[in-house]
Amino acid sequence: MDIHFATTIERKVLHLRFGRTGVRNLMDDAWFDALAGHLAEADRHPDVRVVLLSAEGDAFCSGADLKGIQPSLLTDDYAQSALARLLQRLTRFDKPLVAAVHGLAIGGGTTLLLHCDFVYAAEGTRFQMPFAKLGLVPEFGSSYLLPLNAGMRLASELVLLGEPFDAATALRAGLVTSVEPPEGLMQRAWQSAHTLAQMAPGPLRRSKNLLRQGHQAALEAALAREGLALQESLRSPELAEAVSAFLAKRAPDFSRF
Repeated sequence: MDIHFATTIERKVLHLRFGRTGVRNLMDDAWFDALAGHLAEADRHPDVRVVLLSAEGDAFCSGADLKGIQPSLLTDDYAQSALARLLQRLTRFDKPLVAAVHGLAIGGGTTLLLHCDFVYAAEGTRFQMPFAKLGLVPEFGSSYLLPLNAGMRLASELVLLGEPFDAATALRAGLVTSVEPPEGLMQRAWQSAHTLAQMAPGPLRRSKNLLRQGHQAALEAALAREGLALQESLRSPELAEAVSAFLAKRAPDFSRF
């Protein structure tokens, strides 16, 4: 087990469990690199046909830890950042990705799900994309993938207002495949993962590629736009105000901008 993920392989399924329970599975540069590395290994490994993502602790993922994001996000070298490297790996990964989500899925913990082929959420899971509230912008290709799945009206509501929403709304937005009782969540996710792992691997990968190929160019363009917008946001006084307000446990005041 590395500091970010616990890994096991069972019946041709690689199970990656987010393991930073002390910080509710916050993402940082080491997390991005670790996930990219595990996906690269899964892509090469002949005994891995499916990847299952889940989390230990009381949260699936509570988003990005800005303190752990490398300086390249603030420069013109965004393409070499850990986040950009993960997104390149994730968007081209052609083995099935299954996710089991519980507790909290905040920011990147929600938008990551748009890259999974099957997502099962426990009843009671809380989702949120609070980017605008924090002086940030959507990432993980969500500016393209969320309207594609949810429609523009619902996508605008979830991203621009940035309020928490429940698993039923996530289902309506196309973020999850189904909502499950907490006690049956992992059983349902494993059922799909094992079913996929027993199928002919070549046709399965080609089928996934065919389903996504028509959107690949648009998604990569969206990722490039998001990268530039994220760099601007990270340098902005709005973000400085949002961080200051968060540390002071007060509401941010954007009235002067």
